[in-house]
Amino acid sequence: MNMGRNRGLLVWPLLALLAGCSDHSGGDGPSLGAAWDEFRSGDWSAASEAFLSAVESHPASAEAWCGLGWSRAALHASGGQPGDLREGVLLAFRQADHLQAGYVDAWAGLAGFHSALGDTMLALNWAMDAAESGGAAYVFPHRASVNHRSLRKIAAWNLFKLGRYGEAGGQVRHVLPTFQYADRPDSLEVLLEGIGSL
Repeated sequence: MNMGRNRGLLVWPLLALLAGCSDHSGGDGPSLGAAWDEFRSGDWSAASEAFLSAVESHPASAEAWCGLGWSRAALHASGGQPGDLREGVLLAFRQADHLQAGYVDAWAGLAGFHSALGDTMLALNWAMDAAESGGAAYVFPHRASVNHRSLRKIAAWNLFKLGRYGEAGGQVRHVLPTFQYADRPDSLEVLLEGIGSL
């Protein structure tokens, strides 16, 4: 269930403001190696500034928008930036999703960010989209801890919160095929341990 298509349309007015009258065809994309280096090194403020500069000069670059989302999300989680970055994070990821069909890196970012915010259904839907589309070999190239396994963990945890225990167990079994938890007096504790082990 890909929910990104319609939400991406909401950010076009802001895109127009950022881009002015520039050409949206994209041309050659921006060079993002240094921005991703800043992100990987943990300098999320510098990474955010570099990605913001990239989207201002290349507003059709889905990767620049995705990088801006990841950098802002990391800044938000670290508390290293004054103010509320939530809308900026969501706008960046949604714009990346709008510009590039099937953009699993942006979906993974949305899954993790919504999960951190406690947005159960949004986290679940984005995690499922990313896990299914990315497949078992998926790894976000700029943060190896974001991968198929972590997406299944987000999905399982949010299903557990909804009381959909059988489906949560199914998510664990995507990664650990022999996992069993049912028909035991401590089944929910075993299920939680299984989710935690992902």
